[in-house]
Amino acid sequence: MSFGDLNIDRDTLGFHWLPVSGAFVKWKVLDLIYFVSLFCFDWFFLARAEPFQRQFTINDLTISHPFAEHERVTTFACIALDTLVPLICISASVLLLTPKQHKVHVWYITIVGLGVTITTNSLVTDVLKNWVGRCRPDFLARCIPKEDAVKDTLYLAKDICTQTDHSLLMDGFRTTPSGHSSGSFSGLGYLTFWLCGQLTVFKNRTSAWRIILAGLPTLLAAYIALSRTQDYRHHFVDILLGSLLGSIMAWWGYRRYYPELTSGYCYEPYTIIDEKKLTEFQREDEDGFYLSNHRSQEHLDPLREIV
Repeated sequence: MSFGDLNIDRDTLGFHWLPVSGAFVKWKVLDLIYFVSLFCFDWFFLARAEPFQRQFTINDLTISHPFAEHERVTTFACIALDTLVPLICISASVLLLTPKQHKVHVWYITIVGLGVTITTNSLVTDVLKNWVGRCRPDFLARCIPKEDAVKDTLYLAKDICTQTDHSLLMDGFRTTPSGHSSGSFSGLGYLTFWLCGQLTVFKNRTSAWRIILAGLPTLLAAYIALSRTQDYRHHFVDILLGSLLGSIMAWWGYRRYYPELTSGYCYEPYTIIDEKKLTEFQREDEDGFYLSNHRSQEHLDPLREIV
């Protein structure tokens, strides 16, 4: 047999033989495993890896700002806002707006989507931080250069810095992109997209207050991002790049599980929409309206997504 004879199914990637039930697909078990694994890898390995250490001069004003002992939004507070606020808002919205028979499933799928979005964004952000290795605006305050350092001379941290806290010094090279910005816009941005769908803000004749309410999480994300310039933790370009990255991740994560916001069913995840299509197809079949094999496959394709 030649390689030209191989024909792997695009939906199952050749794993159709696995004894996977419809529940496995419906409840996005692989996505759940994906974001838990990504979280562990990022937290225990990538976030602790040393960044690239760029050269610097001791008279560079862009890295001469003071080190803020007390941040306006700490890392812990940022993580809490990025995760707890969406979790609370999603739970309350599902409780109020989702039909009883779909509450658990819609809540679960939406939370899995949030987890996939945040962890993927965190992984990409940490990779870029360590790869770029640019100095933070408060780098020299972290470094504490030797008194005999010469101006207009390029140095490496190991040659000139007297800082004894190694982790604090290494964190000074992780300014691009801003993790607070990307994290807040990924988690809170995802919440904004989801609320836009649940409140059907792009349907005709809906009131303006809906888009205002849905946009509040993004406003909070913008505050978190801009606070990093006030604490001199990031340059403005770091904020812009982080916010853009987080917004892209939020849109990508949301659209993995929900249709476009202009859809008539923008408030329902694909899993429920596909289930309704299958039920409709089965009802037509029972009534004697037999469809062609091609159309049958079209209806069943969404349920064959196992990897």
